[in-house]
Amino acid sequence: MKLEREAVDAFTREILHLIQRLRPVLEGSSTSWPRSRSDLATAISRDLATAVEALDLAVEELYFQTDSLEAAHMALEVERRAYQELFESGPDGHLVTDPQGLIVRANARAGGLFACAAEELVGQPLPALVEPGERASLEAAIGGLEIVDWNAEWIGEAVRASGARFRMALTAAVVRHSDRSVYRVQWSVRDISLRPGPD
Repeated sequence: MKLEREAVDAFTREILHLIQRLRPVLEGSSTSWPRSRSDLATAISRDLATAVEALDLAVEELYFQTDSLEAAHMALEVERRAYQELFESGPDGHLVTDPQGLIVRANARAGGLFACAAEELVGQPLPALVEPGERASLEAAIGGLEIVDWNAEWIGEAVRASGARFRMALTAAVVRHSDRSVYRVQWSVRDISLRPGPD
């Protein structure tokens, strides 16, 4: 943004410099130019002055818009950092998937649950993290999110990178496009191995 502003300033200075150089030529003495040419020179000079005023207004508007964009960018950056801190510091594991269940983000807690680095989860389909016999159930739950949000937990056996298994609970928060199609799904992941099972 600073470079753009400097470029606009340089352009404005160049235009003003050209006008200052042209003015003596255009407004030369009435004895050196025929009357009709002198009138034309005066009109051109006036038009150039009007154009410079319009340019000044446009530059001011550009500065205003640039300042507004910078303020909006800073506000978005603050929000992004706050979200990142929340995403990383929560007590649960968090995963973000695309509509098909492919993991696009994972926090450190999720990596810890699956005994791997969070980055290793990115690019994997969420159903690949559960027991083969339970994948169809999780795939159906993911596919169902295209139609309706669900508030219940999906509970099943998950598999750590080491091969160890644990009982996992997933809850989903769906982020939708304006046409209600799924954009992303934010998953909360918990180890519920110590939770009492159903009677």
